[in-house]
Amino acid sequence: MAFRGRYLSPAPDPEPPLTPCCAHVTLDAQSPPPCRNRVARNDTRTARNDARALGPGLERVVRGTHPEIAASEVEVCSGARNFAWRTVQFAVEVLDGRRPVAQLAAVADSGVVAAVRTLVGARLVPGRSLGTAVLTRVDVVMVDAVHAEVCAAYDRGARHFALAARIARGRRGWRMTAFRVR
Repeated sequence: MAFRGRYLSPAPDPEPPLTPCCAHVTLDAQSPPPCRNRVARNDTRTARNDARALGPGLERVVRGTHPEIAASEVEVCSGARNFAWRTVQFAVEVLDGRRPVAQLAAVADSGVVAAVRTLVGARLVPGRSLGTAVLTRVDVVMVDAVHAEVCAAYDRGARHFALAARIARGRRGWRMTAFRVR
C-alpha cells in the first residue's frame, strides 16, 4: 500500500467547542466566565491560593473586594471538595466492583455502606453492563459550615449517569452521610 502525503496527521480536538449554558450569556475571550457563589468545582486552585501566588498586596485587594469569602470558609470548602472527589471516586470504584464495599466504610456512614452493598450485591447498579465507570465531574455546594451537598457525573460507554451525596464534617473529619445513584 502506497502512502502519499504526510504519514502523521494532527490528533482531533477531543473537547467540544465552548458554548454558553444560557441564551443571555456571551463568552468573551478576554473576560472570565461569571462566578457562581459558593460552588466548588474540580479546580484545585482557590481564590485565596491564587491571590497568595500573586503576592500579599493582591491578596489584600481580593479580601477587600470579596468580604463574603472568609479564609476559613475557603479552607472548609476546599476540604469538602477534596473529600467529596475522593469519596465519590471510591463509591464509583465500589459500584464497578474494582474496590470492595468494606473500604467505603472508612469514609461513609453505615447506612450508606449498607445501601451500596445492596446495590452491588443485587446487581442493581445502573448501566453496569455498559463498561467501566469514569468519573467526569464533581460539584460541591456548602449548605453550612459542617454540611455540603455533592452532585457528580460519570460515564459508562456512551451514556452519562449522575449521583448525589451529602457529606458532613464531624470531630474526625468529613463523612458521607447520604448517597443516591441514577
